[in-house]
Amino acid sequence: MEGKYITFNLIRERWIPVQRRDGTKEIIAPWQLTGGLESGNPITELAAPRPDFNGALIQFLIGLVQTTMPPKNERAWKNVLMNPPSPEVLKNAFEKVAHAFDLDGDEARFMQDYELKVEDFKKKDENSIEMLLLESQGRDLFIKNGTINQICKPCLAMALFTLQTNAPQGGRGHRTSLRGGGPLTTIVGGEYLWHTIWLNIIESDEFDSEKHGNAMKINDADIFPWMAPTYTSENGRDISLSDVNPARVFWAVPRRIVVDYSQNEKECVCDICGCKTKNPVSSYFTKSYGEAYGALWRHPLTPYYNNKDRQFPYHVNEGGITYKYWPGFVFNSSEIGENALTIHKFHERRLKLSYIDSFFKHEPRIWFFGYDIHNNILTRCWYEGQMPLITVEEDLKVDYEQTTIQLVKISEYVVNNIKSCIKLAIFDPNRNVTGSFSFVESRFWKDTESEFYDALHELHKLVLNGENKAEIKLKWLKYLSSTALELFDEYSQSDFIGIANPERIAHARKNLLMYNSKNSKKVREILDLPIENSTK
Repeated sequence: MEGKYITFNLIRERWIPVQRRDGTKEIIAPWQLTGGLESGNPITELAAPRPDFNGALIQFLIGLVQTTMPPKNERAWKNVLMNPPSPEVLKNAFEKVAHAFDLDGDEARFMQDYELKVEDFKKKDENSIEMLLLESQGRDLFIKNGTINQICKPCLAMALFTLQTNAPQGGRGHRTSLRGGGPLTTIVGGEYLWHTIWLNIIESDEFDSEKHGNAMKINDADIFPWMAPTYTSENGRDISLSDVNPARVFWAVPRRIVVDYSQNEKECVCDICGCKTKNPVSSYFTKSYGEAYGALWRHPLTPYYNNKDRQFPYHVNEGGITYKYWPGFVFNSSEIGENALTIHKFHERRLKLSYIDSFFKHEPRIWFFGYDIHNNILTRCWYEGQMPLITVEEDLKVDYEQTTIQLVKISEYVVNNIKSCIKLAIFDPNRNVTGSFSFVESRFWKDTESEFYDALHELHKLVLNGENKAEIKLKWLKYLSSTALELFDEYSQSDFIGIANPERIAHARKNLLMYNSKNSKKVREILDLPIENSTK
């Protein structure tokens, strides 16, 4: 890099796109998050040029607050909830780490390798800047290859953090993110942006425990890995929890990257956000064997599921995130796994601090998002959405959770019956048919989602009043059975008029009714209903 110039610092510069309550959009520095709260026009949401950048930015901001101003205990957390900090207070807190957030310059650079230099590489090793975008590393989904040739510094920061946080496999020695390729993230959603951030902050009394890291490690490199030479992962070496600060979980850097900041004074337009910019960035270099992370790491924004004797972070699969994942997002269950630590803390606080509900105009929600990365390599899609965040009293939890899991399992059973019976209706039984009928499954989950959440609220009232849950189970089964017939009738005949086999369709429809009947032994086992004896 030639010469010295003023660095682009991610604490001091305005680079985060946001939207206020009145619809106004603007660009802010991180410390300006709480501006407008007193005037009644707070920042309500992020407004990045891409949805995955919004997902990265909310994790960046939560990580920044957790790192620089964690509340010591619940009392301190409550005090900040009731009295949000002013921009000046945030500025002073964030300034403590500003030296670690230079995006460019001659010293350590945000999310980039401490030792690598552009001069160390040959021109043939150069990567187009669009390769930082996950879809460009796999296949052409969001944008066409070759359309991202130069980007501005804010978009570069968002792209770097997005890649490091979600990194899929990138070839030999190119490590995945701390949670694997394309992890699922669940956020407690607030009424405005600062509210959302603070609801996802953990008290240091809990966050600084040994299971999250070593709180005695407080050097820059213990928190921000780009502040020192990379602990490379040759020969199976990985980063141990005991070797770094708990906040490291937000700043993991599995990819060794050095961006080419060769200056170009010509003003141009960023190919991502469309803004005018000087000194655009168009290429970078990378080297293998960045940081690797062991199985004990737990990210506070991700749920983990049980698989034999281990727990693994949730990832997005083909078809997106449906309500069948809801129990895993919301509960801690020996059967399914652990919800995100932030979701768990929200339940604890809500039950203990009843006034929390007064901060919500509507029912609390979970904001979830993540990439669907096929075989941990090819990026297929970005999914995000919201789900209700229902908190159940401690003495009712087991009863409520078990019944909810049963409602989900019967839903999975019914949708599998729909697919198998449609297949039976359309195709000759001797024909070898491949395909998952995923379009039918997607339609089923979408069509029944709102009714499922209605059933959850009704179930909550039942367990609260100590009433029999069999009625809600049978009501849900009846609704699913009706939906199943509608989907079967639509997909087994409508596109095959003239070539359909009426006898085969009738037989398959009869099977579907039988499989989903309340008298089915399998159905009663799933819903834990008494097995009816059909013999006299």
